[in-house]
Amino acid sequence: MEENSEEQKVTNTGDVKTEVKEPANEAKAETSETVKSSNVKKDYTASKNFFKNFFKTPYDEIKKVAESPKSYFIIILVAFIAWVVANLIDGIIGIADSALRSLYPDIITYFKYSLGRIGNLFVSILAPAVIIAVIALIIFLFMKNKNKKKGYMTIASTLIVSYIPVISASIISLLGNINTTVAKLTSTYSSFCSVITAVLTYFAIKALYGEENDNKATITYLITMGIYFGFVFILKIFGLYI
Repeated sequence: MEENSEEQKVTNTGDVKTEVKEPANEAKAETSETVKSSNVKKDYTASKNFFKNFFKTPYDEIKKVAESPKSYFIIILVAFIAWVVANLIDGIIGIADSALRSLYPDIITYFKYSLGRIGNLFVSILAPAVIIAVIALIIFLFMKNKNKKKGYMTIASTLIVSYIPVISASIISLLGNINTTVAKLTSTYSSFCSVITAVLTYFAIKALYGEENDNKATITYLITMGIYFGFVFILKIFGLYI
């Protein structure tokens, strides 16, 4: 009995490791296939039509991305790069502003705080990848229907599209460095975009899970985001903010 119990534990551990490694392997394969099959003219047309319909029928457009993310490759790539670059620029401005405004008692203190700010800059650059990767992993691991299970990169791509309002807010918020009045406007816009993204993320999760029942879709969304924010809370304990 003990031997069977030990064998079962080893088997379960192996299954968990396989499930965790599976998204990484699928991501490599899907990314390579998407790049190879990318058609710039076709992608441009799909992108143009997407933005025409995005504000009219957001759920339908996100559902299309979930079904065929390759057609929206340009949107997904540009949106993600813009998000990272916006965070990078904001981080650099923050470091420069702090260096110019702050007074330090000695050079050691200066370097100490400088290293801390540089560390925060790296975290802010990595934040977009961490946010998308973690939510995508949660969705990937919790999908029960193997026949309809979406690929990891399909999930990540759909989430990036749902985060377009937040991405636009990251870009617009750079104007907040001009003065406090502009900062108030950009802050309000960012809050509004966060609400829109929350709704679009619900649409994305609903489309990815293929859940037509609104009640079940809502519960699935709350569980998924609850796990994600639990992860965010753990990061905050260690002084990491995304």
